Amino acid sequence: MRNPEGAVTIAIVGKYTGMKDAYKSLIEALSHAASQQGQGQPRLDRERGVRERGSGAVLEHVNGILVPGGFGQRGAEGKIRAAQFARIRDVPYFGICFGMQMAVIEAARNLVGIEEANSTEFGPTKEAAGRPDDGMAEGQ
Repeated sequence: MRNPEGAVTIAIVGKYTGMKDAYKSLIEALSHAASQQGQGQPRLDRERGVRERGSGAVLEHVNGILVPGGFGQRGAEGKIRAAQFARIRDVPYFGICFGMQMAVIEAARNLVGIEEANSTEFGPTKEAAGRPDDGMAEGQ
């Protein structure tokens, strides 16, 4: 890249951010996108994922938040907090698969007022949200 205009910092909020090759394809995609836009290589904040008991303070310095795909309840509340941080602070948020599911749950809880909104992926729940099939089974 000849004269990049600058670089952005992208936080990757996921379970496996400490592993070198975790999310490799997403990191490569971000690098290629930055190149196409005349930006320097993005600085990736892989070590500072919002954990279950963490806070949005670790996201204060980022220009964007990426929440990749994942499975299971472990770490879900931290991802929901990352989505809330992005919405409130108007930080670009890219939720892939599970990451978008967490953003839907965050919106259901904090914009719609469904305090117990959750996903049936985590088990039975009173207020299903966040999965395309939640509450959409035939006959419901």
